[in-house]
Amino acid sequence: MSQKSFLSQSFLTFVMCFLFFLTLFCNAYAANQTQIAVGKWIAPIIYLGAFALLSQGFMHLDPERKKANEKTVGVITLVVGVMWWPFLIAMISNEGLGPITNFVAGLAGMYAFFFMVLGILEIFSLPKKSLGGIAILIGWLTFAYALFWLLNGLKISWVYHASIAFVWFVAMNLAGLLMQGRMNEKLVGWVVTFAALYTFAIPAILWSLPAGMQGPF
Repeated sequence: MSQKSFLSQSFLTFVMCFLFFLTLFCNAYAANQTQIAVGKWIAPIIYLGAFALLSQGFMHLDPERKKANEKTVGVITLVVGVMWWPFLIAMISNEGLGPITNFVAGLAGMYAFFFMVLGILEIFSLPKKSLGGIAILIGWLTFAYALFWLLNGLKISWVYHASIAFVWFVAMNLAGLLMQGRMNEKLVGWVVTFAALYTFAIPAILWSLPAGMQGPF
């Protein structure tokens, strides 16, 4: 086995272990709370999402694939997509977000499906043109969610939620165009990296803080 192959497999093993133990930790922490805050349902999902999105963003910032390995990124993306489902099912079963539980879970479910399919296509180096159309459709559906946050919420937090949805609207449309061969890959890499930080990493950290310290949430 070459050193490059060994390092690739070691990294993949580390990623799988990290995601597994992160999920166990988040589940155990949520189960021990008598009053589970909204963030305890959302934070585990978006921590995982941030990891997958950052790997996608960094890969697209390296179009020549000198440092990125598409198969490894595909495995990360597929695993994250699969791991979202237990959280979504538990959130729906416990109505963790109150009256908007199904509304939010529906949107998250679309992205979980997208991550799973994208991961499979990357692992097996399959064409992504058809998935590009689905990405654009999900982007426009996300834009509808952005309008919902703006039109049905009076608190300032809804404005931030709307901005998150709008960033995803842009990112998914650009990603869809890239899959159809009509977009610059590095541009998509920058947008996806920004989306990973602004819509996943930062909200996850804020939602993990105690009540009253969660900023716009």
